[in-house]
Amino acid sequence: MLKYLDRSSILPNRYTECFDGGNEKSIVLREWPVTSIESCTMNGLSLLPLHGGNGTTATAYVLDIPDTLPPGRMQRLSLRGGVFARGVQNIEISYHAGYQITAEPAVVPLVPPYEIDVLAPHGRFASDMGVHYANGVSLTKTSVVPGIGQYFCSDGLYVFSGADSGASVTVSYGYVPSDIARCCIEWAADQYQYRLRIGQATKSLGGQESVSFIVKDMPDFVRAVLQPYRRVVGT
Repeated sequence: MLKYLDRSSILPNRYTECFDGGNEKSIVLREWPVTSIESCTMNGLSLLPLHGGNGTTATAYVLDIPDTLPPGRMQRLSLRGGVFARGVQNIEISYHAGYQITAEPAVVPLVPPYEIDVLAPHGRFASDMGVHYANGVSLTKTSVVPGIGQYFCSDGLYVFSGADSGASVTVSYGYVPSDIARCCIEWAADQYQYRLRIGQATKSLGGQESVSFIVKDMPDFVRAVLQPYRRVVGT
């Protein structure tokens, strides 16, 4: 499915891409939705974000506002006050992207079990991206029974220490969009049934009638649902 989508991953990851500059104002990033830009350099020199306390900077970058609902859309990184200078692999951009719920608010229960199950509004939980107190201080992930300031995570269930009962926290996590998960299940089911009719386009039922089968590399209903998630521009 990722090969068809022309995407290396849909979960939150860090990416570094190099581009040939061509005096253009904008560059389309390969992965999306972009959650943050880590760095942007041109000819070895760092560029700063447009809104980062650098109002006097002559050339700064700005990222398209992300579409927070899946499938989202590809995003441009654009320059204000300049262009991406012509050169070979002279532009390097590091960024974080993937389907992610960021800072979902929650409160650790006052009584045991001290557990929070994420809401996962757009699809099943897939990866933990950290927990913070409401004041921004991060909690530490642990693989054992958590103590104060720690948490344990298993498949979207977050477990805390009783010492943190009543604490307001924010939870960030990656998820698989429900459309993609459904397509995966239905495509697998289609392939499972195909094993009973490998190579068959039609089948006779007692000579009275015949059944025709659609033989395709991907079911039409799967292709239609996946299309909005597909990368549609070249590298």
